[in-house]
Amino acid sequence: INGARAQGQQTLRGGVEILSNELREISTPGEDLIAMSSNSLTVRAQRAFGVVCAVDYSVSPPELTAFKIGPAFQANDSVFVYHDNDPDLSSDDVWHGGTVSAVDSTVTCQGSTAQTLSVPFVGTAATASSPDSVRVGAPLRGFEIYTYGAYTVDGETYLGRQGTGDGSPVPLIGPVQPEGGISFRYLDSVGDVTTVETDVAQIEVTIRYLSAMETMQNQPVSDSLVVRV
Repeated sequence: INGARAQGQQTLRGGVEILSNELREISTPGEDLIAMSSNSLTVRAQRAFGVVCAVDYSVSPPELTAFKIGPAFQANDSVFVYHDNDPDLSSDDVWHGGTVSAVDSTVTCQGSTAQTLSVPFVGTAATASSPDSVRVGAPLRGFEIYTYGAYTVDGETYLGRQGTGDGSPVPLIGPVQPEGGISFRYLDSVGDVTTVETDVAQIEVTIRYLSAMETMQNQPVSDSLVVRV
C-alpha cells in the first residue's frame, strides 16, 4: 500500500510539472490558448526561438537569418515573425504566422552560428505588413499545437498529449482515475471563472490518481493534487 501511495504521489508531481512548464510559456492575450474545456486544453506551445540578424527581400521567398536560442528551426515549422512596421510607433507592431519552406543551417551571422529561414508568408498581402517591416533584432517563435487531456491507452487512462499531426496520443503520466482524472478550470485576472480564452490569467489543474491496490478497508489507494498555473 505504501508503495502504491508513493507511486501515486510521483504520478501527481510528474503531471503537475509537465503541465506547469508548458502552460507558463503560453500567452493568452497572444491567443496561445486555442481551445479549453473541463477535461482538455489545446495550446500553441513554443518549441524554438530566434533573433533576426539579417534580412534579404531581394530573393523569393524572402529570407531571414537568425541566431537560434534553443532547438533549431526545421523546414515546415510553424513560426511567428515580429513585424515592427513604423519604427516610431508601437501601436502598429504585430506578429504574423506562417510556415518555413526551407532552412540553411550552414550559415553564420556576425561571426556566430545561425540559420537562414525561407519565409514565403513574410511581406505577402496576407500579412497586411510591408516586407521591410521585419527588421534586424526581430524575434521569431517556432511553435507546435498540442492538446493535453485524459486519453485511454491499453485500457488505462493517462494524462496525454496529442499534436495536430499525430496519429495517436502520447501518454505522459498515469494511470489516473478514469472519470475526472484530469480536470481544468480557467480563471480571469480577478479569480473568476471565464470561458473566454484571451481573458484567462490562471489555469487550475486537478489530477486524481487511482491505484489497483486496495486499503485494508477494501478501498482503492487514491490521491489528488490541485495547482494553479
